[in-house]
Amino acid sequence: MIYRIYGQKDTTIYELNTRKAQNTGLDEVLEITKFFDEESNTVFVGNSRVLTQFDLTDISQSVVAGDIPTSSKYQMNLTTIEANEVQTEYTLEVYPVSESWSEGMGQYNDSPNITNGCSWERRNSNNLWSVDSTSILNGNDVETTPKRGVVLYESFANGSGSAHLTESINDFNGNAPSTSIVNEQLVISASNFAGTTLVFPAYLQTGFTYGVQFQIDPNSFDDVTFRIKDPNGVLKNQGDYEGMVGAITASSTQSFDLAATVTGEHELRFTFFDGSGDGSSTTGTFDEVYIYQKAGNLVVWDTFTQNEGNFNLRNRVNDSLSNSVRMFASQSLLNLYADDGGADAQYSLNLQAGLNYQISASITPGDFDKIDFLIYDNNGLPLRTGITNLTSSYTAKATQSIAFTPVVTGDYIFAYTYYNASSAAKSGSIDDFKITYSGSLDSPEISEAGFSKNSGGATWYTSSFKGTNYSQTFTKTTSDLNVEVTAYVHDMLDGSRPNDGFLIKRPVLEETGSTKYGSSKFFSNDTHTIYVPTLEARWDDASFATGSLTELTADDITLYMKNLKTEYKELSRAKLRVVGRETYPQRSFTNSAPYNQIKYLPATTYYQVRDVETNLVLIPFDTTYTKVSCDSTGNFFDFRFNTLQPERFYQFEFRVDRSGNQQYFDGFIFKVVR
Repeated sequence: MIYRIYGQKDTTIYELNTRKAQNTGLDEVLEITKFFDEESNTVFVGNSRVLTQFDLTDISQSVVAGDIPTSSKYQMNLTTIEANEVQTEYTLEVYPVSESWSEGMGQYNDSPNITNGCSWERRNSNNLWSVDSTSILNGNDVETTPKRGVVLYESFANGSGSAHLTESINDFNGNAPSTSIVNEQLVISASNFAGTTLVFPAYLQTGFTYGVQFQIDPNSFDDVTFRIKDPNGVLKNQGDYEGMVGAITASSTQSFDLAATVTGEHELRFTFFDGSGDGSSTTGTFDEVYIYQKAGNLVVWDTFTQNEGNFNLRNRVNDSLSNSVRMFASQSLLNLYADDGGADAQYSLNLQAGLNYQISASITPGDFDKIDFLIYDNNGLPLRTGITNLTSSYTAKATQSIAFTPVVTGDYIFAYTYYNASSAAKSGSIDDFKITYSGSLDSPEISEAGFSKNSGGATWYTSSFKGTNYSQTFTKTTSDLNVEVTAYVHDMLDGSRPNDGFLIKRPVLEETGSTKYGSSKFFSNDTHTIYVPTLEARWDDASFATGSLTELTADDITLYMKNLKTEYKELSRAKLRVVGRETYPQRSFTNSAPYNQIKYLPATTYYQVRDVETNLVLIPFDTTYTKVSCDSTGNFFDFRFNTLQPERFYQFEFRVDRSGNQQYFDGFIFKVVR
């Protein structure tokens, strides 16, 4: 049987800057399009995606009652309106949505745009699309950042970190470009032909390969020019590193490998320019910027170019109410400052038992009498033995170089203590703090790379609970979306996942880049036609027990329905009898007329349902799911009439397959009423 239910709600969401907040829940069209600028038709400006949801209550109740088997297959169907300038082959992916959303009452042509309801930015009028964990990640695969080997990591949770502007051009009113932190993202603003370059510095070592990744949204900037400046001042562009994109035009996660050929400070440089001059502020955003050593023995390397790294000020001692005890980054040094007091500059790190760790730093006591050093184990106790070249107190500038092997895995603290007993301010510094290791890690320690910031476009699970996902590849001969969603629906029915509907989108590689994929438009729930989205439950309900009946073997046969009514209530269910007989039966000396003799049709007899007005086949012939059954009385099939829309005329049609031939029969018309 093929049992259909109809869509509960649907909408299209648009990535275009002018439509990110727009709701189109009442549109008659669902649109999956990759948009380019209107002026040149060459600059990519965004995508659209489709959300649709079905009420599974009836199916769920039928499964519980045993009327629908738990092993049933499920298929989602969208009927195409038109496909303009599409590729000869392209793919649409379908995923289960991970958050509830509001359909809204907007339409594409509304002016002004209606923003109440679901949009690219929001799942309803009050809530942004949000990511609860990186397993959802706005559809991207989970990215991981090694805790070891990180030389730059900026999440903007506590400010702009090492990022700074340079080479800025003020607008014609004298206003300079600026940065700000909004929702733990770094926002760059410029207006009226102003421009600037945002720099992230990182000290890299020749001979190593580093992973570079960042999230960027040019937003209302036309594009962002990205280059890397090495210590010799040479600018590296797209093509110098595989995967590096030099002109970033869309919201994206950029990721590539960088092989350093020169040791020293490198700069990630992003150049922005406002070309509108219309007086409005142009903005772009950054998030989750990091560089890490992909192979080697580096654990951490802080050069304090822009901030204090992961050092924290602890155990502060204030000997007077007016004293000042500080720690701050300046001139690529971790500066230690105190007047009449002191503190610890501490670095905490999880170390593995059995590995040999080497710790080095440049220590300058400066005005302080000394800077003391201690390592605290995972129990908070000071380690005084088992450390090679341990110097507990530095009274003059020196390069620290020690090594030790932890006995127990845990968090260890490296503490540099400074104290000033006088009221005259004193200062010292630490530089080039590095930890490396020798040996083999049990397993590379990783942490999820954040990515918990909303970038819009819905949030979804990238597979079913057990790892299945679905897509459909379109060719010249396919235009409708008829895609299996069995595992997704099973998750919703058994409670593994909530029923928040489905997202339909292009693959990431098709959503990005310069290749055009045209526009695929489908009928929505609000189309007021027979072509609305449907979800089908499919299972084999056929049985074949002929009893004492004989098979109908004549070549020329007639088929009719014995108990078909002219009207059915939409909630009706019926066992419909199908009778086949010879068109011209041979006369015989029997007590019954040959027209009344019941013979059974073969097991390869199938039915389908067609809408009379539109001629659209709603339930097609299927050799698994629309088989005609048989019992000792004759052939039959069970049918649920609420699988069809009410107040319309339909027609049953039949196909009999035998001896390599197919025979068709139609004309069995009925109406479904409310």
